[in-house]
Amino acid sequence: MEKVYRFVGGGIRISPVKRYLVWAKPYWGTIGFIILLGIIQFIAPLSAPIYTQILIDDVLAGEGGVGLYSIIGIMLAILLIGVIVNFGRHYYSAILGNRMMKDLRDQLYYHLQKMPVSFYDQRQVGGISSRVIHDIGGAQNLIGGGIINLVLDLLMVLFAGFLLFRMNPFLAILSLAILPFYYLSFTNMNVHIRLAWRSVHRQMERISGTLVERMAGVRIVQAFNGERQERERFGKQGKQHYKLTLSAHFFSNILGRLSETFAHIGGVMIWLVGGSLVLAGKMTAGEIIAFQMLLGNLYGPIQRFADVNVTIQNSITNIERIFEVLDEKPAIVESEKALPMPACAGHVVFINASYNYMTRNVTFQQPGGGTNNPDLIERELAPKRFFWKPTNVNPLPPEISYEERQGIKEITFEAKSGEVIALVGPSGAGKSTLINLIPRFYDATEGAVIIDGNDVRDYKLDDLRRHIALVLQDNILFSGSIRENLVYGRPEATEEEVIAASLAANADAFIREFQDGYDTIIGERGMRLSGGQKQRLAIARAILKDPKILILDEATSALDSESEAMVTEALERLMEGRTTFIIAHRLATVVRANQILVIDHGEIVQRGSHRALLREGGLYRKLYEQQLKAMKPEELTGLAQ
Repeated sequence: MEKVYRFVGGGIRISPVKRYLVWAKPYWGTIGFIILLGIIQFIAPLSAPIYTQILIDDVLAGEGGVGLYSIIGIMLAILLIGVIVNFGRHYYSAILGNRMMKDLRDQLYYHLQKMPVSFYDQRQVGGISSRVIHDIGGAQNLIGGGIINLVLDLLMVLFAGFLLFRMNPFLAILSLAILPFYYLSFTNMNVHIRLAWRSVHRQMERISGTLVERMAGVRIVQAFNGERQERERFGKQGKQHYKLTLSAHFFSNILGRLSETFAHIGGVMIWLVGGSLVLAGKMTAGEIIAFQMLLGNLYGPIQRFADVNVTIQNSITNIERIFEVLDEKPAIVESEKALPMPACAGHVVFINASYNYMTRNVTFQQPGGGTNNPDLIERELAPKRFFWKPTNVNPLPPEISYEERQGIKEITFEAKSGEVIALVGPSGAGKSTLINLIPRFYDATEGAVIIDGNDVRDYKLDDLRRHIALVLQDNILFSGSIRENLVYGRPEATEEEVIAASLAANADAFIREFQDGYDTIIGERGMRLSGGQKQRLAIARAILKDPKILILDEATSALDSESEAMVTEALERLMEGRTTFIIAHRLATVVRANQILVIDHGEIVQRGSHRALLREGGLYRKLYEQQLKAMKPEELTGLAQ
């Protein structure tokens, strides 16, 4: 069964800046304090023109009653206060920025931890990690490097404008004549800048996804001589990122130079008109110099808006991408009245359980109708029109298609406490899908999975999974020590319990061969260990967790005969007294199972004991005979039909 559904996303309805400011509400007090320090800093630049005028017109002209040393002393005191306040402002800004970055990263990471397995099945790990690492850093700049500076610059403009009007209203009005040009430049260039930086970050996500994926599969790359094509792919992605970044800087640079040009024009106009007033005797030289200095405090912040604006537009694109992830709702959630599960008997019942995979395919709309290249992002183009007011440019809505594919259909069986259930069938038949419903990695789309009389969806997730352990074909071990990996599911385990679990898993002997023993660092994914050693550590980890329900997914299929024997012996100890589900590989395990379920195309086509299924014939006997042909004579001992 295969169905495809398509629709086009609707974009972000609420401004990402508003959402981010709401999220940042707990930090408003610190933000206000930093802004207050910034206002205190205004004393130095705003008072300098006034004292300069006094120095020129009064002190140096010998007409004032204030001495030179007094004026210089006051100016030095103001400068010293400014330095101290500036230090405090930058120090608290660093605290604020890093705290916000940490808290937002923690929230995003916690949210990602709640996302179901299906979420990760359809995304590149590198692309997700770029949101947690790269975008978080950019997002925190919105307040620290953007909004705070923007507010301070706006206040400086107001204060400077007020003083300019008090000094000379006519020249003040003339100096404001260029502001409409500033405004229109910002409203139009911001659209190009935002879209350009959004394209840059999307391309970086694709680079991150390729990098992580290829580095994880470097053995395959090298084994198949894929280095050249990978260099070409990475080079092509890097070149596209370079082009998009240059485009973003190009538009940012245009806005900066426009701001600079307007400031120079304004300054020249003031010199022209003000100089004429001085020559006409209507202003003093000190007044026009002081006015020009104050004008710098008016035009300077406006020029800085260009740089601050780039920071803000860049940060907004980071925030959009963060909220894209935070807006993803976990498909596996607890009910409000979830039941605790302090103990588990391990009685599992499947009642007409079905599951359909929904594969999510996202196609970003490319400018000009371009295709959805998995490696490259085309630059998003701005609408060709003039903007008279600030415009919130939402991302182009992606086309999302869902392909529905049957996993399992109407599965019904019972596993009593302590029984061993073997699942056999062709590759892709639905065996792994079936066992993934037990710990709720997926939820049944129809029917139910019952444990100890209750639907698994009625239990608290933590409690449910506390009673389940997995040993997989390719078990994941984390970088760190052997001990840290063993106690991962039970951090409070004692030293004696750790050693006992390792002995039961036939792991203690090889662990002690390492110089640091249980404190040996095993590297990423256990790179210092052989396949058999990793499997035995995974078994020890499961033993230490002491689950009532055990899931073994091809746990010995990738091992050599010697390692397989040791792992099998350890597994048999682990299975004692536990309800065990085995995706079978070794024939001997299938023979001893209490019940064998033969699955094909997502349905149970046969069930029963080993002998009964052999007599029945059908798919099971076919699979059995295929395995017999591949086995050595000594492995057939005890497997009488």
